[in-house]
Amino acid sequence: MAHAKNSSQIMLHDVLHDLIVQRPFSNLPFDQQLMGFAKVLADNVGASTVVIRVLNPNLRQLDVSAAVVADDHPGPEPQALALDNDQVILRHLDDHKIIALPDLDDVPPPFHVLGRTLKSTGATSALFCPLFDNDEVLGALTLTSPSPPQGWTPQEQRFTEAVAGLISMAMAQADSPRPSTSAVGYKGRLELFAKMANDRLWETDDALKLTSVISGRTASTADGSELIGFKPWEVPTRAPRSGDWGPIRRLMENHEVIKDLIIVDTNPDGSKSYREGNADPQFDQNGAFTGYIGVTRDVTERLQYEAELQVTNQRYRNASQLACLGHWVWDRDADRCSFCSPEMAAIFGVSPEDYVARTCSFEQDQKWYHPEDRERYVQTLDHACQTGSGWTLSVRIVRDDGTVRHLKQWAEPGFDETGRVNSTLGVLLDVTDHIEMEEKLRDSQAKLANLVDNLPGAVFRVRIDHDWSAVYRSKGYYRHFVDASRQMSDWEEFGKGSLFTVDDADAARIRQSIQDAVAENKPYELEYGITTQDGRHTWVWERGRPVKTANGEIQIEGIMLDATDKRRTQKALIKSQRGEAIGQLTGGVAHDFNNLLAVVLGNIELVKDEIDDPALIKMLDASINAATRGADLTGNMLAFARQAKLEPSDLNLNEVIQKAQSWIVRTLPSNIEVNTHLTDHIWTIRSDPSSTESAVLNLVINARDAMPEGGQLTIETANLVIDAETIQSQFEDIEPGEYVMMAVSDTGHGIPKDKLKQVFEPFYTTKAPNKGTGMGLSMVQGFIRQSGGTVRVYSEENVGTTFKLFFNAMARPVNHDPAPLPAAPVPDQHTGRILVAEDESGVLAILVAVLRKAGYDVVATPSGDAALEVFQADQNFDLLITDVVMPGRLLGPGLVREVRAIQPDLPAIFLTGYAAEATVHGNGLRPEDTRLMKPIRRQELLSNIKTVLEQRSGHKASQ
Repeated sequence: MAHAKNSSQIMLHDVLHDLIVQRPFSNLPFDQQLMGFAKVLADNVGASTVVIRVLNPNLRQLDVSAAVVADDHPGPEPQALALDNDQVILRHLDDHKIIALPDLDDVPPPFHVLGRTLKSTGATSALFCPLFDNDEVLGALTLTSPSPPQGWTPQEQRFTEAVAGLISMAMAQADSPRPSTSAVGYKGRLELFAKMANDRLWETDDALKLTSVISGRTASTADGSELIGFKPWEVPTRAPRSGDWGPIRRLMENHEVIKDLIIVDTNPDGSKSYREGNADPQFDQNGAFTGYIGVTRDVTERLQYEAELQVTNQRYRNASQLACLGHWVWDRDADRCSFCSPEMAAIFGVSPEDYVARTCSFEQDQKWYHPEDRERYVQTLDHACQTGSGWTLSVRIVRDDGTVRHLKQWAEPGFDETGRVNSTLGVLLDVTDHIEMEEKLRDSQAKLANLVDNLPGAVFRVRIDHDWSAVYRSKGYYRHFVDASRQMSDWEEFGKGSLFTVDDADAARIRQSIQDAVAENKPYELEYGITTQDGRHTWVWERGRPVKTANGEIQIEGIMLDATDKRRTQKALIKSQRGEAIGQLTGGVAHDFNNLLAVVLGNIELVKDEIDDPALIKMLDASINAATRGADLTGNMLAFARQAKLEPSDLNLNEVIQKAQSWIVRTLPSNIEVNTHLTDHIWTIRSDPSSTESAVLNLVINARDAMPEGGQLTIETANLVIDAETIQSQFEDIEPGEYVMMAVSDTGHGIPKDKLKQVFEPFYTTKAPNKGTGMGLSMVQGFIRQSGGTVRVYSEENVGTTFKLFFNAMARPVNHDPAPLPAAPVPDQHTGRILVAEDESGVLAILVAVLRKAGYDVVATPSGDAALEVFQADQNFDLLITDVVMPGRLLGPGLVREVRAIQPDLPAIFLTGYAAEATVHGNGLRPEDTRLMKPIRRQELLSNIKTVLEQRSGHKASQ
């Protein structure tokens, strides 16, 4: 038995509710009823000893009727309490009030006698509660506690008074003897009735008229003499509770036994009294009916109590229905559910009768529960059975329709008259909606957290103190503004202050802006530089606002975004604008300088005509040469500014390159090999010859500088048609039409991807100081664009670089057109399976569309590594088409080598933005491999595929 003090108001209210509604001791013998009440008090109020004493007026003492003594506080057996001679204790009993004595060594004057009497039992503190029925004292209930003294809370006192009332009712009912139905004499009946506290004895004659009415001393109505001479149904102030005397009259006229008849009396003041009666017919020795003898008892208070209890029960049932609180009882002896409330059955989705019928054993009971919760449920119940305790459990059930419900269960053991656990009583609540709401809330919070964490910044709330102490920071704060290489948990130990350093120039401005926002209660925006813990300098854009907490503190909440890219874009824009301004300035200066040179050159030539002195003429010739070189310089400047005065003429680009080849070889060191691949029947272009040669020279010199340790330089030309059939992406600035392409390729160190967009900027160079001005490529781009063409650059670090110049081709006579490529026939069915590897998504999509439209079975991959994985899983391919340079471990040549290690005879077609000849050098390609340079026309691609597949088929046939 537990005696730990546990007097929470809610728990005591629940215990009292169970005592009143469930009446667990009502069917027990009287002495066991009292023991049950004493145990309830000992378990819930925390007394070490609970004694129920009955008043013995003859011996002037309170006799022990029931007592419970805690196991951990053994003491002397409770004894009877003698009443004092001055009747002080008896007066306390007559007051019908509970008396709390928290310290028997310090008792107030009115209770000195009572305190000494209780202290004589060995207690240090006590509760003394009278037991009474109406005004009659029945006894006393005492709760005592040993050292140290303890207080008795108001909740404990009210709970004790309520239980005392239940004990008093039990004692009053036990003291009321049942009416005798045996045939005894008239005098014996009077003596018996005289002992009855609240009964009325009555008799009738053979005509059923009342002849005698004798009332007990506590009858609430008159003595009954006014009823003499009337038949029961003739009395105007009384009626059966059913309202109809007919059934009772027929029973009496038939001389039958009457049981449990409820009579309603209307009192003179208009109030109602209720009497419960039983009567037996009487016969003489000859069997002749002589009348009735009966007894009635005033049950007004009992019926009122039952009515109130019924109302209470109905309210409890209504509350249970509103709360969907289910009730159940498990019979441990029969190992089955013996009761299921409608609310519980509704939770399980069945009727109460169906639930009880199906839950006929513990094994059947387990089937209701979710398989994942079943073992935990069984373990909990096994422990409860072994310890005789209750349990609280959260568990899931599975209904017949497959739906899952979440339940919260509370259960307590039930006891028989011997104190043995014979049942389990429980309640359960369906908390599915609550669980689902919690899950939705968690999901919503997780989505919000993911959204916040994926921002290129952080959400925050800080205090306005010296260190801006954090109230909340999202993960992005640590990732973007502290140290991206460390876990967020690593920084928690460093406190809640700022974990980055604000630039000195910005710190004061930030604090002032926030102070102004707080003073004016308005948002603010800031942009400032910081240095992170991992050494990065980055820029922060911050927007925040002041907020007031519940305790009146002003805090700042807002968002921080990484503004580094924004700053970089702004810087690039400024640089671009500066470049445009430089271009305009350069063009203006060049024009003015040309005019000056024209004046100088003209005057020198005029002076030369007037002089015969050879020495002076030599000096004038040198001046003319210098002025001419100045004119060339201004021409380059105008080309950069796209303002050069060009003098275009019809050119054959192959002839320009062939004429330049001799000086190109002399310009380059011996460790650089020069190769040319010039397309026959090259189309004519219209371009400025001098600027064209200058562009070639600039590209050759750049290639030379990119190969300080030697390499291969390749110059190629080709006729191209840019149209809807061209398989190429990123050609937005080229109008559809016919072009002549010149490519200059090297096998040097390449250009990093992040530098490619800067190579055409004026004065940008990666060369060492005094090794270049950075104007060469800018002038090439200016010349080409002024001529109506464009420039493309392709580069890969440690592979090489290709610059392509696209010149507009002139209109050509029909009879001089080169023979067009034969159109590739569209197969009637799939004639081959092709594996394609291309990292440019736009090019890959067009390739796949073209090949599939032509009838080929195509598998597309975005890299060499991905293509190898596909091929290792499935070697059933007839052709491999691959880009030369791709991200990842495998470039195009490496992919071909890996694939041919598995299938040596698999043909390959290489696609590249580099010059075709350049792709051969040092890349491991076979001379017989097909190489196509982007942009590629559809007919050219399909024609080459057809040729390669036919060659492969012929080779296999010959084997």
